[in-house]
Amino acid sequence: MSTLFVQDEDGLEVQQSELLHQQHQEQQSELLHQQHQEVTGQSQSSTQHSDRSIPIVYHDETTIPIYPHREVNCSLPLKYQQEILEEMLVKDSLLILGRGLGWESITGNLLYSLSSPFIQLSKAQKKRSLVFLLNAKDSEIVRLREELDDLSWINDDNGNRFVTVSGESQSSKRKSIYSEGGIISITPRVLVVDILSGVIDVNDITGLFVLHAERVKETSNDAFIISLFRDKNDWGFIKAFSDEPESFTGFTPLATKLKILRLANVSLWPRFHVTVTRSFQYHKKKDSKRYVTEINTQMSYKMNKIQSALLSCIQACLGELKRHNPTLATEYWDMENIHDPNFVRVIRITLDPQWHRLTYTTKQLINDLAILLELLESLVALDSVTFYQIVKNIVDVNLRQTVEGMNRSMSPWLNLDESQTVIQYAKERALGKHNGEYILEELPKWNQLGMLISDILEEKLQNGTEPNGSILIMCSSRKVANQLNHVLKGMKEKKIGKHFTSRAYMMKKLRDYLQYKEISSLVKKISNELDHAGEESQEPSGDTEITVSKTFSRNGQPVSKRRRTRGASVVARVHQLHTGRNDGESENDDEQENKNIIDLLADEEMEAESELDNGLSSMNSLQQLGFEWINSDDQILVQVYNDKHDASFLEELSPSHIIMYEPNLSFIRRIEIYQALKNESPAKVYFMYYGNSVEEQKHLLRIKKEKDAFTRLIREKANLSKHFETSDDNVKFQTRKSQVVNTRIAGGARFRTEQDEMRVVVDVREFGSSLPNLLYKIGIQVVPCMITVGDYIVSPKICIERKSIPDLIGSFKSGRLYNQCEQMFKHYDLPVLLIEFDENKSFSLESFSESKFIRTKANLNKSTPALDNKLRQNLQSQIFSLLYSFPKLKIIWSSSPYETAQIFLELKSNQDEPDVGMALDKGTNKNLLAQAGATNGAIGVGPPILNDDPIDFIRTVPGITNSNMYKIVQHVENIAELVQLNQDELIDLLGVENGRKAYNFFNRAV
Repeated sequence: MSTLFVQDEDGLEVQQSELLHQQHQEQQSELLHQQHQEVTGQSQSSTQHSDRSIPIVYHDETTIPIYPHREVNCSLPLKYQQEILEEMLVKDSLLILGRGLGWESITGNLLYSLSSPFIQLSKAQKKRSLVFLLNAKDSEIVRLREELDDLSWINDDNGNRFVTVSGESQSSKRKSIYSEGGIISITPRVLVVDILSGVIDVNDITGLFVLHAERVKETSNDAFIISLFRDKNDWGFIKAFSDEPESFTGFTPLATKLKILRLANVSLWPRFHVTVTRSFQYHKKKDSKRYVTEINTQMSYKMNKIQSALLSCIQACLGELKRHNPTLATEYWDMENIHDPNFVRVIRITLDPQWHRLTYTTKQLINDLAILLELLESLVALDSVTFYQIVKNIVDVNLRQTVEGMNRSMSPWLNLDESQTVIQYAKERALGKHNGEYILEELPKWNQLGMLISDILEEKLQNGTEPNGSILIMCSSRKVANQLNHVLKGMKEKKIGKHFTSRAYMMKKLRDYLQYKEISSLVKKISNELDHAGEESQEPSGDTEITVSKTFSRNGQPVSKRRRTRGASVVARVHQLHTGRNDGESENDDEQENKNIIDLLADEEMEAESELDNGLSSMNSLQQLGFEWINSDDQILVQVYNDKHDASFLEELSPSHIIMYEPNLSFIRRIEIYQALKNESPAKVYFMYYGNSVEEQKHLLRIKKEKDAFTRLIREKANLSKHFETSDDNVKFQTRKSQVVNTRIAGGARFRTEQDEMRVVVDVREFGSSLPNLLYKIGIQVVPCMITVGDYIVSPKICIERKSIPDLIGSFKSGRLYNQCEQMFKHYDLPVLLIEFDENKSFSLESFSESKFIRTKANLNKSTPALDNKLRQNLQSQIFSLLYSFPKLKIIWSSSPYETAQIFLELKSNQDEPDVGMALDKGTNKNLLAQAGATNGAIGVGPPILNDDPIDFIRTVPGITNSNMYKIVQHVENIAELVQLNQDELIDLLGVENGRKAYNFFNRAV
């Protein structure tokens, strides 16, 4: 980086002279070395002193651009942001930042500083440094563009270029964009193709800036670009950024990630960093207005009961999961980690390699864990009617599957007594009655939110010196935001006591629930009629039964028998849901319940109409109605948390009061930055949460996870060693280039040394996979082209069509694979179908029998061992059918992309290199090309006129072969003219024997 930023002009002249002197010395030494090798080579031509020779590799001269000195004004007001910028400019490193610490300001200033240097090409033309931004999302690009525009205005720089390039643009247009320099946001797939195809030279690239470094893997296109860039450009910079320290997991995650990014330095900036803490607390002691009001809301009795029951069900499912898989269980499968957003996904990833060997019970338990965790989130976020609707839908789905014979028993957690507690209290919250009236329990936070907004509005009216601004309410999802909008619009204050009610909103949800029941009953009736009409009832196989321990089975006793003896009528109705009985009494209960709901809705509508009439009468007294401007002080805004935009709209809105309806760690840091910048008139912050709830535990767990992650990374950084690497260091490649090349000159074998170039033509659509990257790492040159036949052209004879298992299933389903095989057999001598498996999954078709690609609408929700076995056999039969249609088709089974790269290396050991031009011509519409040449007057120029369908028919005629087929094509224009030829004409074209065979075929009686 010292070549990019020079302190003064004297230093620039010295550096230029030193660079020129160094290049001159290198040229002289290379010339002397070459002459010495020629002399020694001539003297040793007659005798061999050693069996091993050291090859000479010549490198082209590279000129490092030296940019003039230029001052850049940055807009980073906080001390820790300034130190991060200075540290990142001095050296190439990986920056790991805590969540919510202002990534967009730091990244924007860093990108602007890196792109500011330019080279004076002529008096009127300047070339900026070329910086590529990788892995940027659309929302992040918008935010960075705003930051760069602000910096351009501060520096009075109108020439700042920030361009977004997509794969839809032409390569010529992209080449002109690259030549102008600037900051270019591009997808890795497009950039790697442009580098390999020569659209851009890596020596013209000033540097790479990689966002979301935690997602960069060894086989990804990001790592491929970094390898291509660093192998040929050792002076450009590479900088990476991540704000997810929890994603750096595994053994030595920091060293592994630095190795992939080709970096040697890392910069860690957690929230507990001393400089960050001082930056936020600089004005805190001087200003007493900066404080946060915590509103600890207690859940209702029924909500606490449901939460405890759900936690008990989760604990039972985890225990049963460990019991069924004792060798696969890890320490992560614990109740402390259930609030991790990726808890179920991590368990699924752990079990993926053995997924096809797991019992059906294990798979059902994992599905139940996901359902129970969603119920925990819905309990504190959704209203009581919607929550009961979700619970009832889960029970109905399990009941329907049991009745249809898909499962002998319901989900394991529904066999627990705690599940009945969930169903019972969920129904009582929504449809329970008190003194003959429906309770329609509201969320406790709604009342607290109404009281808080009322106090804020009264405070604004009383205090004229209050800071101007709107009231901002932040929540976690769009669903909650819509809920709060409706609640605040219909909220009313009770006459007795200062309490607020949202019964109007609850009546709306009750009306939606009634419509849901009517629709669901109608759908169920239609589904039953279709099932009885189209399918016969089948006995369920023994494999579909869920095997559970006594924890779920209760020693074989009926579910909730103990509670039923106590006379709990609500639990008895829950038992009716489990057993699936549909007697007349339950139907009468449902009809009575629907009638009561309808009566309640009718009464509420009458009250609403009377209130509306009173409101209209008061409005009629007004002389004029029209639109009115709402002052920002009177605005109440409801927004959703967004890690990439929270800082921008906080600055734009400048709210006077911020209400965090739900906890969010990233937004808390955003508020800290906002308060530090607005130290003269800080906003008042209110933090709402349910005490002793999963909401509070989840927030505390996120803080703990981030702190523990940074602690591990700090310890690893302290012991981080220097990394040195050679081409033979990748232990995942057991086959090397030196092991497959044939250096023996005898027997007509192809002589090849380790230094000879190996080339593979790759379809550009294949760069979505990891195989091109691994081919480059193993020593094969990758040539990207838009080819029509095949995916990989290994040699003039070998064409390979690569299919992953999902692609293979989709190709069989659409019939595309048969057409691809026909094209390969038409143009190549050795077509090959490569079936590649995932490295992290089993090398077996069993693990893909549950794939969504091979499930139809009829069996989409049915997952049983018998059905999985049937689907797997269906896939195998389709492969057999393909081989029956193409007996000469070769199939390569590869366990992983690493194994595929080694197979390619072995295939190329004794093969010629493919011709790019011939690979592009295969399968193209030559008829259009020849006609175009004839139209331009170039008679006889271009490929022959051939149509695929008639040619395919001609090939099947007895007597017509590949050698004499072109005589037929030149003599006739269509099939009708061919069948009208007499025997003598066919003999003249095809020969005596072949002509008789063709004539007899055309004139044989049907």
